[in-house]
Amino acid sequence: MTAAAAQLREPSDWLEDMTWHRRMYDQSKFRWVPEDPMSIALTWTKGRIEFTTARHLRQLDLQLHALREYAAGIQDAMLDPLALAQQRCTRQDYQAGLELVGMTHTDVEILRRSALGGRIRNHPEARRALRGIPLPNPFSQVWELRQMHGMYAAADDILEDTFCDLAADLANERGWDSLVPSTVRHYTGNGIRLRVEQQRRNRGLPGDSRRRVEQRY
Repeated sequence: MTAAAAQLREPSDWLEDMTWHRRMYDQSKFRWVPEDPMSIALTWTKGRIEFTTARHLRQLDLQLHALREYAAGIQDAMLDPLALAQQRCTRQDYQAGLELVGMTHTDVEILRRSALGGRIRNHPEARRALRGIPLPNPFSQVWELRQMHGMYAAADDILEDTFCDLAADLANERGWDSLVPSTVRHYTGNGIRLRVEQQRRNRGLPGDSRRRVEQRY
């Protein structure tokens, strides 16, 4: 279908187009493999793969915050298509469209509240995710942006696992309170401990199957 023909598609067609989009691409056009998040993580750590000291802990925390800020720009790129979908679709179709892309009204509201004007505009990774999509519509655009963001979220998980593993090792040697100066936003050792405990609940220890990196739909 030509670009001109795609532009003639109406909001009433968007759900059908989104369903076709997922079937056509066996879920998504943008695909990634486990090596991709690892490459992103290594880019943010400037190639470092071994972390053993309190200085390394602080570097990891700084790199994590920088990565999250960059990745959040991909989420910000979802706001305009979501707003267009809400404006042009019936309430029922908008709800069905959100379900197709795996989102809820609460997810959308969180995105809106967390958006920052200072983030990268016209995000390069958002452009890459949306390049060459046939029958573009707000739902397929959000779906592809979510796949791109998922790759960055996987890189985030890799670095967070590394941070928490190192924090736990250092805390065993010198206590949680000693780590506070080596973090970016923690003011107490208990805060760091709670962060590590949350990571352990979600991701487990090294070797846990939950740490396996893969694209999920």
